[in-house]
Amino acid sequence: MKPVHNTINTRRSMTQLKKSEGFDQALVSSTIQDVLKHTPSAFNSQSSGALVIYGETHEAFWEEVRAGVLPLVSDEKAQVRTNNKINGFKAGDGTVIFLENQTITQSLRERFPLYASSVDLWADQGQGFVQYGVWLALHELGFGVSLQHYNPLIDDYIYDVLGVERHFKIVGQMPFGAINGQPNNKSFVPMTQRFFEK
Repeated sequence: MKPVHNTINTRRSMTQLKKSEGFDQALVSSTIQDVLKHTPSAFNSQSSGALVIYGETHEAFWEEVRAGVLPLVSDEKAQVRTNNKINGFKAGDGTVIFLENQTITQSLRERFPLYASSVDLWADQGQGFVQYGVWLALHELGFGVSLQHYNPLIDDYIYDVLGVERHFKIVGQMPFGAINGQPNNKSFVPMTQRFFEK
């Protein structure tokens, strides 16, 4: 099997994380920058961005998520599950916060009015490319990874405390770290329902 196929086939959502031994922050940051740089985008707009947080900033972020989410979870068992999940994210090495530059997407609407109604779709596709690319790259480096969506609940914290400019839309959060546990079983829909050829 080719290496890229192996990476795709073995990637899983890992929510229980721990700190990595010999964690190399510079390697992670440069890897994510490479993905951002080389991922295709509509009109080469390069509207997708990322903020990567580490250490105390990463841990404080997940405490902010906890403070925002728990009051919305009324069921006691659900609160326990939520706490466990957030503990798993917080225990990792860092978090990638995905951003979409709304100034660029607005400019595309104005420059290409014929395609204005498709710009958001293309931006979403570009985000998907970037997020999947980062996920595969982190997995290839040996990290456990998952994709979370606590926005817009924590948007103001990201803008006001983490200093992200407000022309960036907050799209998702990707905690990563050493794997601490086993992935859940995954089932697959038969390919006869998803793949067709003539």
